[in-house]
Amino acid sequence: MNRTLLLGLDGATFAVLDPLMDRGLMPSLKALVRGGARSDLMSTVNPLTPLAWTSLITGRTPGHHGIFDFVRVEQTGEYPTFRLSTSSDIRCPTVWSMLTERDLVSVSMNFPVMFPPRPFNGFMIPGFVPRRHLQRAMFPPGLHARLSGVPGVELKELPVDFEEERRSVQVLEAERQEEWVRFHIRRERQWFLVMKHLMETEPWSLAAVIFDGVDKLQHTLWRHIDENCWVEAKATAHDRMIRQLCLDYFRQLDDLIAGLVAIAGPEARVIVTSDHGFGPSDEIFYVNTWLAENGFLAWRADAPIAADGFINPDGMKSAAYLFDWSKTRAYSLTPGSNGIYLREPGAGAGYQADPARVRALRQEIRAGLLQVVNPKTGEKVVRDALEREEAYPGPHNHLAADLTLRLRDHGFVSVTRSESVVKVRRDIAGAHRPNGIFVASGPGVRKGLLLPPLQIVDVSPLLMHGVGLPIPADFEGRFAGEIFDPQWLAAHPAQHTGAAAPAALSEESGMDEEGEATVMERLRSLGYIE
Repeated sequence: MNRTLLLGLDGATFAVLDPLMDRGLMPSLKALVRGGARSDLMSTVNPLTPLAWTSLITGRTPGHHGIFDFVRVEQTGEYPTFRLSTSSDIRCPTVWSMLTERDLVSVSMNFPVMFPPRPFNGFMIPGFVPRRHLQRAMFPPGLHARLSGVPGVELKELPVDFEEERRSVQVLEAERQEEWVRFHIRRERQWFLVMKHLMETEPWSLAAVIFDGVDKLQHTLWRHIDENCWVEAKATAHDRMIRQLCLDYFRQLDDLIAGLVAIAGPEARVIVTSDHGFGPSDEIFYVNTWLAENGFLAWRADAPIAADGFINPDGMKSAAYLFDWSKTRAYSLTPGSNGIYLREPGAGAGYQADPARVRALRQEIRAGLLQVVNPKTGEKVVRDALEREEAYPGPHNHLAADLTLRLRDHGFVSVTRSESVVKVRRDIAGAHRPNGIFVASGPGVRKGLLLPPLQIVDVSPLLMHGVGLPIPADFEGRFAGEIFDPQWLAAHPAQHTGAAAPAALSEESGMDEEGEATVMERLRSLGYIE
C-alpha cells in the first residue's frame, strides 16, 4: 500500500533547526535528513501561512487557488471591508479531494482555510477554529465523540485560547512567556495523540498534520531561540529559563516526529516541510502613514496613533473605519497581506477603473515606496512592490492587492496610524522569510542528498506520486524526480493525467459572527491584522 506521511512544521527554518540537530536536540529529524534528501523550500511571493499551505496542498499558486490572506477583502460597498477566508474561497481541488476521487483515505490535521470542512474520504480537524466551533468543524460527524474517548486526548487543547493569544505575539510580557511555551508543548502532543489514534486505526494513504508552535514561539521569542540573536552574557536568569524551555519544545517536537514516523512504518514516504521560514525583524513600516504623507490616503480625525515601537497590544479598530474614504485613493487593510489596494473615491459598486490610470497610480506609488529609508540606518525599507499580475499570475489575481510589498527585513507592514513612517522595534521580533524547509525520506529517496531550493508547489506532485496516483497536468509544481535513486524511479515512474476536476465553489462561511470575531481577534493577536 502506497503511503505518505506529511509533517508540517509551520515557520520552520534550517537556520534554527540545523544548530538544534548539531547539538543533538533533534536526533529524529537529523536521522531523516541523513537518510534522505533536503533543500530549502521557497514559499509564495508573500510568505504567509494561508497562501503557502494552500499552495502546498493544491499544487497551485495563489493566482490560481484564490487565497491571498487570512481574510478576503470585499470592495463592493461604500468602503472596503474584510471577512475570514474559508474553504469556500479555494478555487481548485486539494489533494484531499483528489484522493477521495480514487477512494483513498486522508487524515488532515490543523491546516488553515479548511473550515468549514468539505465532505471527503477521511478525517479532518481544520486549523484556526474557535473552541466553541470545534465539534462542528471536525469531519466526519461523530469524530469529536470518537476522539473524546481516546485515552490522553484532551480536545479542549487543540483550539488555541484566543484570550491567551490576544496580547501574545509582538508584546508577550515576561511573566506570560513560560506558560506560552508550555501550552504549545501540550498542544503539539495533543495533535500527535489524535494522529496516532487515526493512523493506527484507519487504512490511510495520506496522513498530514501541522505543528504550528514553531511559528508561534519564533514570532514571540526569536531572540531566545535563534543562535545569532541569543547573547548569553546579557541574559537574565528568566531569559535563560525561557531559552531552555524553548529548546525543550523542539526536543519534544522531535520525539513526536519520531513517533509518527514509526507508526507510518519503513515503507511510507515521509515529507517534512514548512510553509515559510523565519528570521529577525527590527523595524516597523507604517505603510498607511506613508500613503497619507504622500497624498494617497486621508485619516479620519479620530484615528488613533499606534503605540510606540510595536503593534498596539490592545488591538486597533479595523483600518477600514480609520480612513476618510472621500479622499483615499490607496490603502492597506491588513499587515499579513503586505498589500496596497487602489480605489477611486466616490466610485460605487460596479465601477470599472480605467486600466491606464490604475497602472500609472501603481507605478507612482511603487516608485515612492522604493525610496523609503530608515532614518536611523539609512537603509531602504522596501525591497520591492509587485503589481498583482506579476506577484500572482492566474485567473483569480483580481482578488489580490494591487501592490504586494516585500520589506528589507521581510516583516509585516503596520496598517495603523503613526507619527513616524518607520520605527525601530522595541525588541527584535521573528518575521516570516521566503525560504522554508523540505526533507524527504523513505523508499527510493537518495540518502544524504542536498538539493537546490524547491518551490512550495513542488510538494503536491510528490504527495500524489507517494500515494500511487497520477499527477494532474494543471499542477504548477514539477515532480522532483532527482530526489530518487534512478533505478528505483525507473521501476516506480511518475504518471501524469489530465487536469483535476474543478472545485465546487460555495458561499457557505460555516462560522457565525461571534466565531468569526473570535478568529479575527486571534489573527490580530498574531499580528496578521490590526
